Parts: sequence; structure tokens; C-alpha cells
Amino acid sequence: MKIGIISDSHDHHANSLKAVDIFNRHKVEYVFHAGDIISPFTAKAFAAVEGAAFIAVFGNNDGEKLFLKETIEGFGGQIHDESFKGKAGGKKIFMIHRPGVIPEVVKSAEYDLVIYGHTHKRDIRRENSTLVINPGESTDWLTGTPAVVVLDTEKMQPEVVPL
Repeated sequence: MKIGIISDSHDHHANSLKAVDIFNRHKVEYVFHAGDIISPFTAKAFAAVEGAAFIAVFGNNDGEKLFLKETIEGFGGQIHDESFKGKAGGKKIFMIHRPGVIPEVVKSAEYDLVIYGHTHKRDIRRENSTLVINPGESTDWLTGTPAVVVLDTEKMQPEVVPL
């Protein structure tokens, strides 16, 4: 199974649409957004990912939480206040926006996949049995290298796809 991973959209609607196109081409079954979507109109773009569940966490810049939540739930997605803990593709997944607890979550070895955002810097690494992914920013405002990650959960092989 393939999942799409994105973070830090910051209302870059054009890049969000590019991400949707990439996720559709790869036929992902889940999209995980690690926060800082910003506005409901950008969140609504993700409704166009065909046949995929959308799961997000709030970021520190997501100010319009009520309408973000309504919009995302309106197309069948989920958005969580602090973190997401669940399963997809037979893998245990932890997702959060800010990286503060990442070292202890990874050290626990409780999760197969740990996703975070906030830094706008890509971080893809394995620590023992845990794959850690920060896809970096999907906007291009800080690093100039917007991208998403498509992960094959059977092989646990991430692919960075530039936007």
C-alpha cells in the first residue's frame, strides 16, 4: 500500500494541488498531513485525492481550527489536536507537528512510522525498527525545495517527490 506524506502547506494552494495530483498518480490510500495547512480552502483541495483517507494534525500556524475541522470532516477526513496514533497498511503510525517528543517516541520503538513537520527541513531516517519522516515543506518559502513523500508501506521505502 502507498501513503502520501505532506507538511507545512502554509496556504500554498498551487503546490497543494500539485501534491493532490502526485498522490492521485501514485494511487495512495492515505494522505498524512503533519500540520500547518492554514486555511479551509487549502484543506479542501485534499478532498480531490481519489479513494484516500485524509488524516492531519493541527500545526502551530493553523489559526482557523473550527473551520479547518469542519472542512476536513466535511469530506470525510480527520484532523487531530496534538497527535495522531493509529494504523495504516498494517503499520503503527505516530504523527505530530512539532518535533519535541520525536526522540522519545522513536526510542520507545512502539511505532513503525513516525511523521512530523514544523521545521520545513526534510528528515528521512531509520532508527532501529522505526522510520522517521519529515517531508519538509510543501510550500517553497523557506527552503525553496517543496516536496511530498510517497511511502510504500510493504517495503517501507520512501520516495521524495518534488513539487
